Amino acid sequence: MSERGWIEKYFAPLARAPGAARLSDDTAELSRQTGPVVITTDAMVEGVHFLSGDPVESLARKLVRVNVSDILSSGAVPLEALLVLGWPPSRTEEDLAAFVGALGAELDAWGISLIGGDTVSAPGGLFLSLTLTGACMANAPIRRNGAAPGDELWVTGEIGGARLGFLARAAGRDSPHHLQLLEPKIPGLAAARLMAAHASAAMDVSDGFLGDAATLARASGCGVDITLSDVPFADHAPDLAEALELATWGDDYQLLFAVPESGRERLETDALSCGIRISRIGRLTAGDGLNVTWQGAHVNLPETLGFEHGRIGASLTRP
Repeated sequence: MSERGWIEKYFAPLARAPGAARLSDDTAELSRQTGPVVITTDAMVEGVHFLSGDPVESLARKLVRVNVSDILSSGAVPLEALLVLGWPPSRTEEDLAAFVGALGAELDAWGISLIGGDTVSAPGGLFLSLTLTGACMANAPIRRNGAAPGDELWVTGEIGGARLGFLARAAGRDSPHHLQLLEPKIPGLAAARLMAAHASAAMDVSDGFLGDAATLARASGCGVDITLSDVPFADHAPDLAEALELATWGDDYQLLFAVPESGRERLETDALSCGIRISRIGRLTAGDGLNVTWQGAHVNLPETLGFEHGRIGASLTRP
């Protein structure tokens, strides 16, 4: 089938926003918003971010969610998406139909309109990229650089489920964490309002919890103290070795955010009312650097605290 045939049969029916013109043009008109709009993009490459045998439905859902988590961390709700799809000739039209069906359902679940993009043949393997806009819930987006010494550091959900799912798959074992690896569970839309109302700084946890915590602190010109035994690890991380392994893996897509200590009670009340699990796991400090304790004792940190994008292929190959 030609590229135009793909678009007309599979993608044009998803592009229902007026500005998309049913994908009949090379440009799309963005919807007008009364406040600030943020934008993000993420790519997924076969053999780097996923295996060739992973279900295409899971790939579609993960592609949307890894972008949504960035939008939510900015205190924004997702709006409109551009899709770039590199489709290998070796994959069937049935696979394409399954991918598009899951993509459409996931976009609908978040209230996202597909407004355009591009499709190409990709002989080297499946390539996916989504660009997503979001409407800020406050007068400005929440950035990584807004925290101050004394702010408390919080995280949503659980950390480490993707790593446990990866280990189980590598060993050929069934695990309840398989789905977290393939289709990360992320906070709902209420998290955007939570960030907008309370966070001084925020980001999603994608490249490793400890590395991302250091990134947020560095962007804010602070240091950070982390109480590793307070981090909500999947399966509760019974010892320090496992806690460090889960804290440096990544693919969690939870929200890491700073809140002034004076706002703790109101934050906890609002999180409870909207059903979002949050855990207080550290504090921003004057100076710089990352200090980690486990059950009261100082932790000597590993050399690598998370993914380094120049060597991200390790996500599929390291033991």
